[in-house]
Amino acid sequence: MSAAAPGAPAAPATRPRLALATTLGVQAMATLSLTAPSVMAPAVAPLLGVPPQRIGWFVGLAYLAAMFSGLAAGARVARVGAIRMSRLALVACAVGLACGAAGGTSEALMPLIALAAIAIGCGYGLPNPAASMVLAVHAPPTRRGLFFSIKQSGVPIGVGLAGLVVPPLLAAMAWTWALAVLSAACVILALALQPATVLEARAPSGGPPPAGLGATLRALVAPLKRVWREPTLRRLGVASLAFSMTQLCFTTFLVSYLKLELGRSLAAAAGVLAISQVLSVACRVLWGQVADRWVSPLRLLAALGLAMAGAVVLLGVLPPDAPPWIAMAAALACAATSMAWNGVYFAELAHRVPSAELGTVTGGTQFLTFFGGMIGPVAFASLVGVTGSHGATYVGIATAPALVGAWLWLASRER
Repeated sequence: MSAAAPGAPAAPATRPRLALATTLGVQAMATLSLTAPSVMAPAVAPLLGVPPQRIGWFVGLAYLAAMFSGLAAGARVARVGAIRMSRLALVACAVGLACGAAGGTSEALMPLIALAAIAIGCGYGLPNPAASMVLAVHAPPTRRGLFFSIKQSGVPIGVGLAGLVVPPLLAAMAWTWALAVLSAACVILALALQPATVLEARAPSGGPPPAGLGATLRALVAPLKRVWREPTLRRLGVASLAFSMTQLCFTTFLVSYLKLELGRSLAAAAGVLAISQVLSVACRVLWGQVADRWVSPLRLLAALGLAMAGAVVLLGVLPPDAPPWIAMAAALACAATSMAWNGVYFAELAHRVPSAELGTVTGGTQFLTFFGGMIGPVAFASLVGVTGSHGATYVGIATAPALVGAWLWLASRER
């Protein structure tokens, strides 16, 4: 059912441009909020007296929070409203960044940094279920692959903006004030989304909320059970877990790897991250077109899994004296694969699931996606502590997308 909020006029049949701009902007800002601490890590970690790889635990905690906020969002987006939920996501990110800024002002307030990770993660878990519901209504059915790919380009856009914006902010002010500036930007965007409420698509009453703790827990777990029960959805969920793990390891540790092991400056390392995201934006759109026109999404996901494994290995085996263009080429290969699969994945979901159920199913599959985002950085940080090498750890991480890519390829041949 597609209707506006109680007492509001019904949503128009389609507003594709507004829907795309809104969902893209929210995704980019949420990603910027989550990525900024990773870009800051090489410069800020020594000030806090912790090793830079500890950022993996921050990101892992954020993704743990995102797992459950996304699961709850999938079950509630039809009742709360997709645009309202998107604005709540930005407010949560703003609160998290503000907590991080406050936590850096004194040793007594440092526990607020953990709270910052939780708040940012809660905000990061909300946009995908909300955006899936908006685009399922407003995107042209024959162009869903393209629309979802463009919307998911908010991820590399956010990562690229972090690489471009954070170093100048750190050069101009204390890192705590830099976080405060980013927090204010989240609030401004949340306020600017007021006109987008015309996109709302939800039941007029939203349905009654679950009664009692048991009913609430069953409603929370229902999307995950639905995904795990259906083989096609389960396959997509597991693939997103492995690919997300690879993606987060690439973006979380690339700046630290280039600075600490390959001797690049912080600005140069962040610049490589930012430039790589430009290519990933283009590739997300390209892969969306390919999935719409020439190759089945499942087979394309399989090929991307195998390709990202090779790209990550290439990144990991770079020697310390590697020329800058080789390091850039390796980062671009990782961006074109590990950062560009998401739109094809969401388009495949949209083809498999009725639009009225897409928000719920997205919340369930996103639980697995964010589980990969949680364990990837934590495992990477732990392995770096053991091996003392970011490069060797990148090579080890490549095993996951290689195995899943081969599995998807076999599944695509059986269909």
